[in-house]
Amino acid sequence: MKTFLHVGCGPLYIDPVTKQPSRPQGFDLSSWNELRLDINPAVNPDVVGTMTDMSAVPSGSVDAIFSSHNIEHLYPHEVPIALAEFKRVLRSDGFVVITCPDLQSVCALVAQGKLTEPAYISPAGPIAPLDILYGHRPPMSQGNLYMSHRCGFTLNVLLGTLESAGFSKVVGNCRPNYFDLWALACVSNVGNEQLLNLARQHLPEQPFDLTQTNPAAQDMQQAIQDVLVLAQTSQRDGNLDEAQTLFLEILNIEPRHAEANYGLGLIEASQKSAADALPRLEAAVEANPAVEQYWVTYVDALMMSGITHSIADVLALGQQHGLKPETAQALAGELAELLKSK
Repeated sequence: MKTFLHVGCGPLYIDPVTKQPSRPQGFDLSSWNELRLDINPAVNPDVVGTMTDMSAVPSGSVDAIFSSHNIEHLYPHEVPIALAEFKRVLRSDGFVVITCPDLQSVCALVAQGKLTEPAYISPAGPIAPLDILYGHRPPMSQGNLYMSHRCGFTLNVLLGTLESAGFSKVVGNCRPNYFDLWALACVSNVGNEQLLNLARQHLPEQPFDLTQTNPAAQDMQQAIQDVLVLAQTSQRDGNLDEAQTLFLEILNIEPRHAEANYGLGLIEASQKSAADALPRLEAAVEANPAVEQYWVTYVDALMMSGITHSIADVLALGQQHGLKPETAQALAGELAELLKSK
């Protein structure tokens, strides 16, 4: 059975009709185990922790994450840290579902002079734009400052933030009548149909399609691809300084970009040493382990650097991803010859 991590779970709620624990949409009891995490020990979570430090949850241990109205409680600089933690604990085929306030629809009410007028009535009482922007005032007035809001999102910003955090595919929608945003982000580069199927299962019923992915982020990805082509062309033509500058431009925007790290690693190996290239080559392997050539070049650099003790482990790991057994065997033979010559 799959496991989803319920971040900021709050107290366990039992449905009065079914007498079963209430679950987020798509995470039914018959198919999913729930691992509950919260900052507040009083709600009896399985794990006490924060979004920015989930060290009690092992890496690659959960199939999905559900986070409802948590991310807005972080300071802006903490958001990338939290999303990196989300990505760390997810399996390679995992995904995250995030919902949070929609500042665009809330600010429309503020622009109409309705900052403190009720926008809707919740089980906790009337909710005004002021509460959505800065946190629900009644519990905060009683000392529960966990309820305060420190950042906010529009749909484009939320989707772009998820992409910048390294999630390969994202989709989402906004519900202006509910003043909320919903997003689903996948770790791996799934097909569009699979992405939409997941969205239909886990996001509120709402007409949406892939045109609702972040257009600004799509433009940025196209710009990165254009720069990558220029960098690779310069590298092939021997203009290594120009290629290096272009690769670095890409990495300033997307530090985990596999092809840019690989290209820069090749340049550093030729201009400096194999040891200098190792961090870039390792980053390329981590970002896209399906590319066999990344593994081959990384292992070659390890051998040239004299770092032979870890190569057997690297070859074993590589064969779980993009490294063919026959290629791994050939590299192991090269290693044996190298060790024999010493």
